[in-house]
Amino acid sequence: MNTKLLSKCLLSACLTFALTSTATSCGGNNGGNNGSNSTPITDSSGNVLKDEEISIWWPSGKALQKIMNNAINEYTTLHPNIKVKVVKKAGLDVYDAYKLALNDNKARPDIAILDHVYVQALAHDNQLADLSELGSDEDTKDIFPSSVYSANVYNNKNYGLPLSANTVILMYNKDILKEAGYVDANGEAKAPKTYTELLEACEMVKTNTDYTPFAQPINNSFAAMEFASYVGRVGGNIVSSDSKQVLLDSKEVREAVDDWVSLSKYASQNEYEEGKFYTGKIAFIEMGSWNISKVSGSTSIFNCGFTEMVSMKENVENYSGLGLYSFVVAKKSSHTQAAYEFAKYLSTNKEFQMAFAQEKNLLPVTNESLNDPYYTNDEILNVFSSQLKKVTPRPATPAWPTLEQQIVNMLFNCVSNPTTDGIDSAISSAQKKSQEATDRKFN
Repeated sequence: MNTKLLSKCLLSACLTFALTSTATSCGGNNGGNNGSNSTPITDSSGNVLKDEEISIWWPSGKALQKIMNNAINEYTTLHPNIKVKVVKKAGLDVYDAYKLALNDNKARPDIAILDHVYVQALAHDNQLADLSELGSDEDTKDIFPSSVYSANVYNNKNYGLPLSANTVILMYNKDILKEAGYVDANGEAKAPKTYTELLEACEMVKTNTDYTPFAQPINNSFAAMEFASYVGRVGGNIVSSDSKQVLLDSKEVREAVDDWVSLSKYASQNEYEEGKFYTGKIAFIEMGSWNISKVSGSTSIFNCGFTEMVSMKENVENYSGLGLYSFVVAKKSSHTQAAYEFAKYLSTNKEFQMAFAQEKNLLPVTNESLNDPYYTNDEILNVFSSQLKKVTPRPATPAWPTLEQQIVNMLFNCVSNPTTDGIDSAISSAQKKSQEATDRKFN
């Protein structure tokens, strides 16, 4: 049996046992009890809240339901004046349904999970509770890597508590690189560390083998997430610090576009050939932890290497993109303090964090969890956990849905027509449409 898979199964079982055992030792059940270990939830003034029932949208699935039920048992045992109702959802991507539910008193949950790029849009529309007012800055800010916590901040106020993260690293086919001659002094495949080295490696693969050098996302939202890291790695930003100005026409974004186009010459310009990397036909891909199982252990058909994203500019960090799911609390909730306290418990509880992250092949988000030996002692996961401390979130703008699509269109058009005029035209169009959408949000 795959030793990594066995390790994961054993640890998941231990974590589940830990949650269950803790709840049981306190006499735990979904309704809680009034034992000496219980602590009623209080509001910001210290007043004990009356018995309250809060609701949370949570992804369906037997394993995930068990993780949540164990957490509820433990929490309600400690806080007997709180009951938690779980509303099962098909998955984590519930933004469209959540927007509709926010104005429906019957359908609106107290707590939901959102991709962080939608948090600012809803915060701007005054739909989310300001968690800073409920204590998040004092309670939790230092528990997470700063870039993870700040991803949910809008106008200096926090509107989300991180649940799980994903980031992207550079994966490479060692067998192809050896055939291409991109090797170290011992004849072993080596990992490029800079953008220039990555281009050199791609050129050697193109010249010396029949394989495709690079898999580049095209015409999809993943391209926008990836491009944010390209901009970050040349020291730029996609929007201004107040989110009111789009900066796609800045010199840094133009530099990132040029780098993107240069790499596209080593990739298919018609489709994203992610699948071909897993079948051993492509040398490099920038990919996240959710696909580790396809390139490691008994399922891998080639020798895969893992390294952090290449640096692109001297004295600038080798940032990667950030995917982040976070707990949010509806502003119209009748139980904002109780909802915040339960969301805080889930977000900061190590056992819950690790159990959920491992079940979904994502990364936990607390510094404590990321420094757990499960991650630091594993050569693959250690690369991801290290990279997560150097990420650039997608822009904190309420106009993100429009901006994301314009970035995708811009990159597609630049790759399709990589002339100076073609690139200038693509950037100008994306800048104009994105700024118009931003102005509508703020005017």
